Parts: sequence; structure tokens; C-alpha cells
Amino acid sequence: MILGGGPAGSVAAALLARAGFDVVLLERARFPRYHLGESLAPCSLAVLDDLGLRDELDARYVRKYGVRFMDCRTGRQQRYDYTEASTGDDLYAWQVPRADFDARLLARAKELGADVREGHAVDDVLFEQGRATGVRARCDDGSAAGFSARIIVDATGHESLLATRLGLRAAVQGLDRTALVAHYQHVTRNTDDSEGDLDAVLFPHGWVWNIPFLGDVNSVGAVCSATWMRARARGESLEAFFARTLDDAPIARTMLAPATRLTPVRAVSSFAHRSTTRVGDGWLLVGDAAGFFDPLFCAGTHLAIAGAAEAFEAVSQALAEPSSEAAHLARYAARMDAAMDLYQGLTQALHAGDLTESLFEARTRSSRQALAAVLAGDVFGDDPPWRAALRGRFPVRAT
Repeated sequence: MILGGGPAGSVAAALLARAGFDVVLLERARFPRYHLGESLAPCSLAVLDDLGLRDELDARYVRKYGVRFMDCRTGRQQRYDYTEASTGDDLYAWQVPRADFDARLLARAKELGADVREGHAVDDVLFEQGRATGVRARCDDGSAAGFSARIIVDATGHESLLATRLGLRAAVQGLDRTALVAHYQHVTRNTDDSEGDLDAVLFPHGWVWNIPFLGDVNSVGAVCSATWMRARARGESLEAFFARTLDDAPIARTMLAPATRLTPVRAVSSFAHRSTTRVGDGWLLVGDAAGFFDPLFCAGTHLAIAGAAEAFEAVSQALAEPSSEAAHLARYAARMDAAMDLYQGLTQALHAGDLTESLFEARTRSSRQALAAVLAGDVFGDDPPWRAALRGRFPVRAT
């Protein structure tokens, strides 16, 4: 049983269904639907390729070969090309409008045999003697439905249904940020292979992203501190406040000079959270349901896609060997914890200002390789020396 049809749920459902398991996926919305997290990481590509989607995605979306950092306070710039990372041959990712991308992943799960039911909101997870055994759902036609399950994969995103129900969800202190975002047409772009870069512009209130899609539309958003969000005047529209926010990011404002805003400004607030545990008796969390920190490192989509592949391995082994379920789920949790620790420590260091010099002043091959590898999503598996060094230098801070 999969709860949620975003990338984490769709990928987990697709892999399990292809392996011959009976899979029901419940999604409360009807796709397509809007979502943040539009920049993928190269280390997700292997999973998408395994699902037979590489060529199709390559035709639908612009390739991303690196990340460019810019600092409005000092004028410094630094670009990390994925070729600087030791992540294999697939050294690119894509910039994806999530409504389209998520709908395609959900459709792929259906094609591979998952029983996908949109318009099904899960009201509760059922437990018997401490073990998750099923769910109650409410359909958007007003009817109710019940389902039993041997294992429940919670991929409900920021809702984090199971973690919230069990009291496991905790806010990550110091990362209480709000994202303001809109889509624009005719934003200034590079014209070479770096056209698809993720631009990350640091400015006094946080950082601004610039994500180009195939064609002439870009996603532009600002991840802002709680202090700055309190500066929004009473009655000030989001559009006016966003414009005023970008006035303090002159690099981003220059990129937007020839552009026209196409969508209303959206606000997504207080999204940094992490569950205190990722698995339990008959259940596990994957993707944003397990935790989310910040979109800078593309951690959300990568932990959803690559994390779903990790979840598939654990669930398939647990279903094949029920007596060893706890051990298989524990291994999954340990791998996810290691990846999330790395992302959390770096994100906390970024917002505290401790990572800035490393981003802009990295000169040695080893330091550049380490940062490029994290940006590429090389966060799973045995720790190479650079990964352990980053964890040591930027540890998770107590919350």
C-alpha cells in the first residue's frame, strides 16, 4: 500500500508493481497538480532510466549540467559542473515543471501494473497490536473505502500523515523558511550548455532560485527567513511583497528585467521538518514524508526518487522474508538517515552562513569534487572520504 502519488510514491509503486507485487496507491488529488521542487539531481537519473523514462524525459525537459552560485553582497560567482563529481557517466539532470513530471511518473506506475486511485484522501492508518495493517480513505465523490496492507509506504509529502499521527514529526529549528515562487516568461538565460543550470542567488533574506524549463518559461523563487516574512506589510499582496523581496537581490532582478510574470505568486511556509524515525512495524516513510530541509541541494526530489528505490529494496525483501522485516526496514532507515544527515548539516550551515565561504572559495580539486558530488545527489552507499569529511565539518545541529 502506497500513500501519496508524488515522485516518492509513484516510483515506489512502479518498482514494486514491476516486481510482481500487488500495489494499491492512494492519492488525494487528481493529477496534474502544482508542486515545488522543479530541479532534479543527476543521481536520480539511474532510477528514472530503470523505469524506461530517460528518452521521454530528455525530450520533454531541459538538461541541467551544473549549479551556479551568486552572492548579491559580494558579487562573487562560482559554478559547479557535475563532471567535477565522481558520480558515473550520467552527469546531467533535468529541470521539470512538476505538474507534468509528477503526472508522467504516476502514469508510469499505472503502466507497470500499480492500482492507482486518485481522488482518495487517507483519513487514518489502522493498527492492530502495534502493527500497521490498513487504511481508511475518503473518495472525492463522498464515498468511503477501506484497504488492508502487509506494508504501508507513507509518501504523503509535507503532510507526513503517519509521522504526524504517531507524533514523530518535528520541525527543524533555524530552518523556518518560506518560499515565494512564480513562473516567468523571457527571463535572461545563458546560451551554452549552462542554459539549464540551477542559479542560486544568495541575498540578505535567504536565497533566490532561477530554474529554466524547456522553451521560454522559468521558475523563480525566493527562500526567505521568518524575520523577512514578518516585514510583509498588512494588506500587502504576495505579488507586491515578492517584487519588494527581489529588489534586495539585484542579480535576480537583472535576470528578470525583460521577463513577464505568468502565474500568481505562491507561498509555501515553514517546510523544514524531519521525522524522528523512518520505519515501524508494517510501515516506512519515504520522500518528504520522512523529512525536508531546503530546495537548494535538490534534496527533496532526490530523496523522493532515489529514496523510493531504496524503499523498494527494503519492502520487497521484507515481503519475501517476513521474519526479517524489521532488519530490512532498519537497513533502509540507516541509509536514509545518513543521507538526510548530510543534507541537514549542509542546509543548516548554509543558513547560518558557515557554508558560504566553502561554496565561493573552493579551489582544490577535492573540495570542489565534494561539493559537486553533493549537488549531484551522491549521498547513498558507503561513505567515501569526502562525504565523511563534509559530515564532520558541517554536522547536524541540535534542534
